Amino acid sequence: MWMDTSVSDVGRLQDSDTDSIEGIRESIVECDRELIDILRRRVDLVRRIGALKARQGLPVTDPQQEATVVRRAAELARAAGLDEELIRNLLWQIMSAARNQQYSPPDPPSGDTKEKAPGG
Repeated sequence: MWMDTSVSDVGRLQDSDTDSIEGIRESIVECDRELIDILRRRVDLVRRIGALKARQGLPVTDPQQEATVVRRAAELARAAGLDEELIRNLLWQIMSAARNQQYSPPDPPSGDTKEKAPGG
């Protein structure tokens, strides 16, 4: 189950005079944009941690920290009425990808694709 929704919540969604399918879809698009922005910020933070770990000679993988992150996310999901297992799986996927990012150099800012001349 993606989200716990009571019958009264569904009724409220169906009875609203101001909602339209297109309007709701536009809101979903905005949510998707926000999710992408959050994931980009998370990748940036993961890369910073990766750089610190590299300087300190620490391993990329920290199973105890990963378990803590997933446990905390499951608790937040439960409190928000979301499917805990879905959120756990999502976080494991995100962290798996993050491990691959930790030692990758950051991408250049968008629009900055030109190489600088030596000394410039």
